[in-house]
Amino acid sequence: MFKGQIVRDQQAYVLSDPAHNVVYHLDNQKMPKAFAAQDVVVVGVLDRASGTIKVDDIVRDLPAKVREAKTAAIVCDACPRGAAKARKAALGQMLDWSRFTLVSDPQKADLVFLFSANPYLGDYVTRDGPDKRPVAVDITYMNVIDPRTGANLWGDYRQAGAWFVSSATRDLIVGFREQLEMDENPVEEQAFVERHLVPRRPPTAVDPSQGK
Repeated sequence: MFKGQIVRDQQAYVLSDPAHNVVYHLDNQKMPKAFAAQDVVVVGVLDRASGTIKVDDIVRDLPAKVREAKTAAIVCDACPRGAAKARKAALGQMLDWSRFTLVSDPQKADLVFLFSANPYLGDYVTRDGPDKRPVAVDITYMNVIDPRTGANLWGDYRQAGAWFVSSATRDLIVGFREQLEMDENPVEEQAFVERHLVPRRPPTAVDPSQGK
């Protein structure tokens, strides 16, 4: 796991880590392009000889506002039918976690945990009323929102269908928790890395009878 900022170095994107005064080359150039100039966490395997990370995944690093937050509100927007289970599942998961004090008024919260069956458009503050877009309860979205600006501070989704909204919601919160606490808890750090590593097959054993 490597932290830093994605920057353009001549013809390629690299990971600049000023905290350790090091720059890593990235073997996958398509992935970092979407994170240009952003603070990120890169999960991958480092080839120390070349200083190149074989990239498994890149995720946006959490801003200070998320790390310093004390209170949160749970909002289920565009949650008809089975999607309504997201709020109850989120409430149970957050109470078990107990990192945040839950408040009922989103305007009095440091963060809003927004659940929806539609992707977030960045319009939490400016939109007049609930999301009126058509809804197909197939994907469960979770976004962590700044209630003052409507900025999306963290987001992810699970395509689990209408029957599994509750389990999708719980897994989304677990993923958020892993990233938020990975610097504080080695167990969460390991879980975060394992979630973002690309599964690799073990080397195939060679049958001596087949020769080289």
